[in-house]
Amino acid sequence: MKAACKLGIALLGIITITTGCWDSTSVEKINYITALGIDYQKSKFIVYGQMMSFGSIAKQEGTQARTPATVWVGKGEGDTLNIAMNELYSTAQRKIIWSHVTTILTSEEAIRHGFSTFVDAIVRFREVRLTPWVFGTRMPIPDILTSEAFFNLSPLETISHSPEASYKQKSFITPIKYMTFLADLKEPAKTAILPMLTINPDQWYKLKSPHGKMEIDGALLLSEQKYKGHLSMGELDGLRWVTRQTNRSPLLVTDRNKKLGVVSLENPSVQVRVSDPSSHPRYTLRISMKGNIVEMVGNFNDEAMLKRLAEETVKKEVRTTFEKSLALGADVLQLEYALYLDHYKDWKRLTEAKQLTLEKDSLAEIDVNIDLIHSGMLR
Repeated sequence: MKAACKLGIALLGIITITTGCWDSTSVEKINYITALGIDYQKSKFIVYGQMMSFGSIAKQEGTQARTPATVWVGKGEGDTLNIAMNELYSTAQRKIIWSHVTTILTSEEAIRHGFSTFVDAIVRFREVRLTPWVFGTRMPIPDILTSEAFFNLSPLETISHSPEASYKQKSFITPIKYMTFLADLKEPAKTAILPMLTINPDQWYKLKSPHGKMEIDGALLLSEQKYKGHLSMGELDGLRWVTRQTNRSPLLVTDRNKKLGVVSLENPSVQVRVSDPSSHPRYTLRISMKGNIVEMVGNFNDEAMLKRLAEETVKKEVRTTFEKSLALGADVLQLEYALYLDHYKDWKRLTEAKQLTLEKDSLAEIDVNIDLIHSGMLR
């Protein structure tokens, strides 16, 4: 009798284990969405879903692939974002999984229509996490999503999915995660800065034919959860010098249009001091950076002069960027945010009385100190 009981328990355990896998789905029978594109045209939301084969996503051992990774881009349309996303199911042929989305790409038109009109659908949809990178674009979204990586690698090896490596080598506009962007968007007195993706059509060639590659080309700016406009890379030159994440960025130093050399600057330390916060706030920026001399032009070898001119150039770039963003009603230097953090009562009172304005003279002073720690061949 005891033997029969033991046998019954054993069989029950085996049945329990085996039934647990009956409803599983093989990974090769699932469509993985790796990027979500959002557009708004003619009062309709348009959703683009980028899919890759499982082999494209998985890491390959040995030699590189001989053929480019296969990428599919689906398009759904609807009165809301959720309805547009559901349209993709109609022709997907297999189950769609959204938990592998690592990039959210929004068009300028969608942002102009109102970020809040579609953010709710993404936040409520549990499969899409809050950790993807987020970018804006003024180009057709399919052009971005179908851009190829180098050496037939997976599109996951492009800036849209992996922007950190490029940013560390040349820091201009900091890539941002979706959750961080939402926090910036809803934070009082802060300007949210959304990096803008585009395609450079002819910087790289393959077998004498140009191959377009992604690049960051400016940013879209939002303040008080409203779209303010966009600035180009040149107009945002000064942003990198007030961004603590700047790992390394080159600066051409000139004197009366004569090229003298190039310094590589890194790790800015930024302080914002507020004077007269109770009536008409004035802001002073103090920026400290380390740098290396990476190139000297001609016979010029005056390190002290190079340092002084580099500091003046940084000041000029920061002020130009401030004024360009101010013209759009934005504040990329986050000066008002410093008032909000350090003098909240004054900020609240001035804001409620609608007396808080940011003008050109609000940025009273920019103090820059560059410590050149390496001079290359000069030493």
